[in-house]
Amino acid sequence: MTSNPAPVVRQTQGGAIAIWIFVVTPFLALIASVPVFWGWGLNVADVVMFAVFYAVCGLGVTVGFHRYLTHGSFKAKRGLRIALAMAGTMAIEGTPTQWAANHRRHHAFSDRDGDPHSPWRYGTSPAAVFKGLCYAHVGWMFRRELSSKERFAPDLLADPDIRMVDRLLAPLTAFSLLAPMLIGGLVSGTWAGALSGFFWAGLVRVAVLHHVTWSVNSICHVLGDRPFRTRDRAGNFWPLGRAVVRRELAQLASR
Repeated sequence: MTSNPAPVVRQTQGGAIAIWIFVVTPFLALIASVPVFWGWGLNVADVVMFAVFYAVCGLGVTVGFHRYLTHGSFKAKRGLRIALAMAGTMAIEGTPTQWAANHRRHHAFSDRDGDPHSPWRYGTSPAAVFKGLCYAHVGWMFRRELSSKERFAPDLLADPDIRMVDRLLAPLTAFSLLAPMLIGGLVSGTWAGALSGFFWAGLVRVAVLHHVTWSVNSICHVLGDRPFRTRDRAGNFWPLGRAVVRRELAQLASR
């Protein structure tokens, strides 16, 4: 894979800086969580907030961004459409329109030239596949090439509700990270409780959700069984959701 036939636009300097902040910082928090956990553990409020925020944001990405906005797998009334788009935005993986444009481009060129995050772009040798896995998992986001929203998501650009949620990226990101901090502080009545909520249900939760999402781009295109004949190398890797991946493969095979 040496060329890129898909339309792309150059990412702004501010966007590139934001990616470094919101990709690297939660990951560092995830690494730091190991010694923190062994030092004094979690409290009940942190666990509950982690689970609730992870579930809301995870469903926002998988059901909202992916099944609804990208593939149009079901119909939703206006309130649900906005709620799903806002929940997905709180996962801090970009705006609904840009996320959908990237994923539609991925399906249009899956594991071929033009795919924004194929792990097979460097070849099939062990070293090439390892390099490709790193690229597909996270490296592609630092190339500063964005999939064209005009080409891949014109319907979302024409939707005033989705455009509104796109503009709410910054406040929804702040809410996603700071709401656990506020709740933790109110529940515990201490700054330590507030910082604990921010760390566990904010930074660590975002990092875990990020890497689960990105593993579909990387691991699921290298490992797993393939019960259906497809033109790409998507696999059914059960730890990342056997039923979900199987359904995706069935839909690809029917095209």
